[in-house]
Amino acid sequence: MKKSRKVLIIKTGFSEFLDRGISTTVSLGDVLICTSLLHLYKKDEVTWVTDWQARQLLSNNPYIHHLLVFGTKTLEYLKTQEFDILVNLEKDIGICTFLNQVNTKKKYGFYFNDAIHNIATRRKFTQYLLAGQENHRDIKKNALEILYETVGEEWQGQGLILGVSRRKKEYYDVGFNYAVGSKWPTKAWPMDHWRSLEQLLGKSYKISWQQGHKNLSKYIDWINDCRMIVTSDSLGQALAQALGKKVVTLYGPTNYVRMQGIPDVTVLPSTLKCPHMPCFLPVCKFDKFCMDYISPEKVAQICKEKLR
Repeated sequence: MKKSRKVLIIKTGFSEFLDRGISTTVSLGDVLICTSLLHLYKKDEVTWVTDWQARQLLSNNPYIHHLLVFGTKTLEYLKTQEFDILVNLEKDIGICTFLNQVNTKKKYGFYFNDAIHNIATRRKFTQYLLAGQENHRDIKKNALEILYETVGEEWQGQGLILGVSRRKKEYYDVGFNYAVGSKWPTKAWPMDHWRSLEQLLGKSYKISWQQGHKNLSKYIDWINDCRMIVTSDSLGQALAQALGKKVVTLYGPTNYVRMQGIPDVTVLPSTLKCPHMPCFLPVCKFDKFCMDYISPEKVAQICKEKLR
């Protein structure tokens, strides 16, 4: 029988796994995406360190044995422990430097390299994670493939893990996850397109507009009530994945390749031939806005095909 290992995962959400920048806004969607790694450690004792804002998202997860909130007391505690595996998915220089003091047999993800006085990765094939966003146009693999490569494994279709079960009874056919976070308002699909989509689908399907997005529990409940979610690149997309929903995701300023090939997720990128896409800009600086160029008719067509 395989011996249980002690695994430490650091994922607070202040830096997104495929974004070089570090923000004061926690990316809950990115934290949830990283739960896919828990499939590798189901028989192990997992300690997960996160920000207090993401604690609710990870609570009741059946494969997280110790959920700790990032802070001075937690860091001091970690120095007294021994781990078999450390996975650090945060690029913050303070976190990377501190983890040199943690006793572990194997390290994956980001660390502070004393030789070059900079953040680095343990594996050469993840070096582009530290590159500027302009290099993300060259990414040919989805986010979960890259995530698994970071720990030396191969992704085989494993999904996200949320401590909430999918409901057997769903009240709505399609949920419109129209609101976006403050970090990237350019991800938003124009409201007149949403209204057009409602007209195209409303006669045949029961539609629900986004509910509870300022309260995580209510937000999860709303997504759980829907058979399908139409969304931008957002937390709602990740929650819908974790709950086993059919997902149609609309992409403009961010890289749609990151979600290609993931079960039950259909990506629909903008048809605008903008040389700057994906620009990752929070404010559009160009003559034409990419999200305008996703047709409601095309979205409706995909929804009908998937709902059949």
